[in-house]
Amino acid sequence: MNVVAPTAHPLYVGSLEKGFRVLAAFGDDCAALGVTEIALRTGLDKSAAQRFSNTLHQLGFLEKDTSTRRYRPARKLMELAFTYLRHSYLGAAAMPRLIEAGAVYQTTMNLAERDDTSLIYTVRIPHQKAAYVATVPGRRIPMYCTATGHAILSRMPPDKAEDIIARSLHAENIPGTTVDPKEIMKAVRKARRSGFATTFAQLLPREIAIAAPIVDYRGQPVGAVHIPAYTPAWKLSDARQKLGPLAIETADAISGALLASGQEF
Repeated sequence: MNVVAPTAHPLYVGSLEKGFRVLAAFGDDCAALGVTEIALRTGLDKSAAQRFSNTLHQLGFLEKDTSTRRYRPARKLMELAFTYLRHSYLGAAAMPRLIEAGAVYQTTMNLAERDDTSLIYTVRIPHQKAAYVATVPGRRIPMYCTATGHAILSRMPPDKAEDIIARSLHAENIPGTTVDPKEIMKAVRKARRSGFATTFAQLLPREIAIAAPIVDYRGQPVGAVHIPAYTPAWKLSDARQKLGPLAIETADAISGALLASGQEF
């Protein structure tokens, strides 16, 4: 979870932001944190970190181990995710189409939605052998080095796409991750021409990622259909030939549903 404080605003409540900053301190790399660790990750002093953590615990959003005194996210946070997904027209439009598409080649199908310079998987339809972590919604991934990001950027004006890439933190997720802005824009232009984006070994070794953009009734990109495949079961050429058209067909069907709805996202 990313929490970025905006510029000063008369209606901005700093203490509320600090509470969300504590929740955002928990990530993929840690399931449980002590007060000192929370203070270091949030920039709060230890006393404030303790007060906010305890308050979130009392409200049910953090669990506390009585023996280690460490905190971890609580089940109540799932209510917030449910509320978002329950009222997501994009998710409702995508779900049946992702299930149908996943049955074609027995592949995982994901819906990724844009959040500024990154993306969040909101709907995930796994195949039978998918690892547990690959089935859990809510994972955040960068736009600059992913097929899903390239697909969305391909439907933006070049100057807007370049701005997003420039504001992204270009870090190698694994050795070989593309971080050169010129190379990234080259991949974006290729995705614009073909209608779908392809990456290989950018977030995970052996992962071939295929993605196609989803647009709303205004033609604005709001997300992408993402299909992961893995070598040696898949060759890059086969993935492009088979999964590329499937991603486009699925994304177009979802876009058509959004067009019919006339809703903004």
